[in-house]
Amino acid sequence: MKLSPPRKPYFALAAACALFLLTMSAAAQEWRPLSPQDLAAKTPVVEPDADAEVLFWDIRVDDSSENLAMKHYVRVKIFTERGREKYSKVDIPFRKGIRIKNIQARVTKPDGTSTELTKSDVFDREIAKTDKIKVRAKSFAVPNIEPGAIVEYRYDEIQDSGWAEDMRMIFQDDVPIRSKTYYFKPAAGGRYLTFNMEETKFIKDKNGFFKASMENVPALKKETQMPPEDEVRSWLIFYYSADDPKRSTASDFWARFGGGIVKRWGVKDTLKPDKEMKAAAASIAAGATAPDDQIAKIFDFCKNKIKNIDFDPQMTDDQREELKPNKSTSDTYERLQGTSGDVNELFASLATALGYEARLAFGGDRSEKFFKVSQAHESFIHFSSVAVKINGRWKYYSPGDKFVPYGMLAWNEEATAVLLLGYKDYITTEIPYSTPDETVAKRTGRFTLSEDGTLTGTVKIEYHGHLSNEYKLDNYKESANKQEENLKDQVKANVSTATVSDISIQNVSDPEKPFTYIYKVTVPNYAQKTGKRLFLKPGYFESGSEPLFSSATRKYSIFFHHPWSEEDDVEITLPKDFALDNADTPARVADAGRISDLQIEIGIDQAKNILVYKRKFLFGGNGYTLFAASSYPQIKALFDAFQTANTHVITLKQR
Repeated sequence: MKLSPPRKPYFALAAACALFLLTMSAAAQEWRPLSPQDLAAKTPVVEPDADAEVLFWDIRVDDSSENLAMKHYVRVKIFTERGREKYSKVDIPFRKGIRIKNIQARVTKPDGTSTELTKSDVFDREIAKTDKIKVRAKSFAVPNIEPGAIVEYRYDEIQDSGWAEDMRMIFQDDVPIRSKTYYFKPAAGGRYLTFNMEETKFIKDKNGFFKASMENVPALKKETQMPPEDEVRSWLIFYYSADDPKRSTASDFWARFGGGIVKRWGVKDTLKPDKEMKAAAASIAAGATAPDDQIAKIFDFCKNKIKNIDFDPQMTDDQREELKPNKSTSDTYERLQGTSGDVNELFASLATALGYEARLAFGGDRSEKFFKVSQAHESFIHFSSVAVKINGRWKYYSPGDKFVPYGMLAWNEEATAVLLLGYKDYITTEIPYSTPDETVAKRTGRFTLSEDGTLTGTVKIEYHGHLSNEYKLDNYKESANKQEENLKDQVKANVSTATVSDISIQNVSDPEKPFTYIYKVTVPNYAQKTGKRLFLKPGYFESGSEPLFSSATRKYSIFFHHPWSEEDDVEITLPKDFALDNADTPARVADAGRISDLQIEIGIDQAKNILVYKRKFLFGGNGYTLFAASSYPQIKALFDAFQTANTHVITLKQR
């Protein structure tokens, strides 16, 4: 049921434009000459405060033979100690099927003296590992590097039987670049799409190569709550196509691509269930008459009765590969086992068997890129969910996502353009956002405050919706000890002096119930004592929070993954000889667009001497989670106001 990649083409280069055609003369064996100006330079050109600056970065890609061959050449000027530290060691990652050859490096000081890397200085090491994939690196320490020096290195990368289909060419990195150039020799006619670099185009070069360059590229710098990197950095994607871009539209592309999926995925078989599948659906939904009740029953069956091998923590990737794949939804139903995709396809087949119109939804992944239908490339979409039309409205389901609650999708599958594939046609639409009340953290604290300011008590936190899914994904593969360590780290991030004990972590692997923490906590000096007064932050859960946005300026848009809300219920039994001296309640913080709202109530149960603190917060109302950089001053001011209210201090006075 998976798409298999097409084979590498070997035919004459065809003309193309706009999404352009696109390689590379042999690189010189000698180092390129160094200019006296670069050797003597004291300050960067692209960004005045840079620690290092790439003088040039050339990548020559030759896809005209059986193997994909790439030649890399990088030259960097070092300006500060931080720059020296960053480039003091170089890792060149590679994985199975990739060979790194002919590594050379040298360092040249401002006086012109050079030190070259020796072959014995290069070593292999493992830098990442999963069940199935090992990523290794050719590593070397850069000799005699210091501020003012120029570091340069080059190497060959060979991908056995590889090719440049869907190759991403990245023009922006975490260091400023004076010049970055790709030389590309394709195997056949192709096209490319550019992002955040619209003026850059491939032009014809020598020996069958094409050339694309960018000059004076600023560093890609991390910002709080920024969009995914592919939304902000400069890059392009190349793909082979014989289409004339002047005549082929995005609609033409998706119609052709959708037709290919229908054939390769057997969509007709999925959406035209046989008698056995119809009987199964009727049995599963027996007793339910309302549409939502029927859909809920088959959703529950697919999620809880079908073993989802993608979420089996006892199974390795190698073991999954050894399993015989399901060829149809009937296989999944009979074996009661399958991948996440198999589970979703079975759900679509059962929904269709009950008489509902169902389609396979192929959409973008907002954790990587914001997909638009006008961006006609298959790598931007994946099988994300199943759309079922109920009472004239499309609703979206993904029982294959083990911990995503019924009626929701994972946050990165929401609010994205989507293609809904039937076996005859496709339609385009957009999956809506969930609402703030669907993703909520319900936090309860019952505490006692001692005369010396120590806070002790019991905490219960329930995470619902997207938060529950995220916590389960982070924890379900971990040991009980690791899960507890995760909680302790989380508590200490808010209250550094806290001691956590008697931990109970509930519903870690339950598909629907909220992920829940229950624990006891002791915090010495939680309230600061001065003379006969205690200064107390009643909002325990936000008491150690820092301002979300610290920078005065902003370059990129502000992006929150999803709408969410919080409900805090805190009671603090006060020391018997202390009473409220100053317990004003923070004013409500909200915006006119109803995107956010924070309300805090503080009261006292006089009879029991218990302080009562209640807090309600939401953000992302009306589906607003992405804001232009120009709105940063307003967003920052709003979150500064939230933080001030959340860390509000009241005063207790000894009688």
